[in-house]
Amino acid sequence: MVGVASGLLGIGGGVLVVPFLYLLMAGASWSGLVVAPAQEAAVAHATSLALIIPTALSGILAYRRSRALELPPLGLLVVGAAVGALVGSAVATSSPASLLKAAFGVFLLVMAARLFGLVPSPQDMAASETGAGMGGRGAGMLGGGTIGFFSAMLGVGGGLVAIPILLRWGRIPLERVVPVSLVLVVFASMAGTAGYAVQGWGREGLPAGAVGFVHLPTLVAMLPGAVLLAPVGAAWNQRMPVATLRRVFGVLLLLVGVRVLWIEVGAWLAGY
Repeated sequence: MVGVASGLLGIGGGVLVVPFLYLLMAGASWSGLVVAPAQEAAVAHATSLALIIPTALSGILAYRRSRALELPPLGLLVVGAAVGALVGSAVATSSPASLLKAAFGVFLLVMAARLFGLVPSPQDMAASETGAGMGGRGAGMLGGGTIGFFSAMLGVGGGLVAIPILLRWGRIPLERVVPVSLVLVVFASMAGTAGYAVQGWGREGLPAGAVGFVHLPTLVAMLPGAVLLAPVGAAWNQRMPVATLRRVFGVLLLLVGVRVLWIEVGAWLAGY
């Protein structure tokens, strides 16, 4: 589902992986994935982030096959993305699970608004921006750090954040912005995954097979379908009523986002 939806609708895989893992952990009696409630959000976000690494690499290879992949110098952006991801994973693992889930619920609502056309997609942003924004080393580090932070904290690819930053701050040409964002997502995901692995090392309440907060059995089980079926979704994009599918999927994300917020914000308020 993650691979097909990513190719068909152009959405990041994390927007599906994270709520799916929430569901698995909530249904431990039938899924067998037993995680302490305080660790659930970190495990979901860490495992999702690890899954993004090969899927983003697959996207970079596909982009290279379709056209010349010429990347500008990315040193400061890459360093900023890696550092931001390490910070994001540290913030996520030290935050209450209910707060982290609520933040992801808000992200789902933003993604639903994007599918309804209320929020510009990365492609729309790339088509409308001029790329004449801020430049300089400080902007590169700050922009990369922002991309990495939100990618790691929420366990998502971060394209909705990456592309406007690359256009406004990084002065990345329009024709290069998508592959550049994928490259930054790869480095941010690797650093964030490492951060989650270290932060969770030796903690109690984690399932068997976990390396820190990264649950390897789930990662291995989801990886083949996510990587191999993305091209299938891209092919279906040419033959199916994608506009209708985007609206249907937008309703799904809206309902899931509202449910997550209802449960987690309610639990958080109940504690006070």
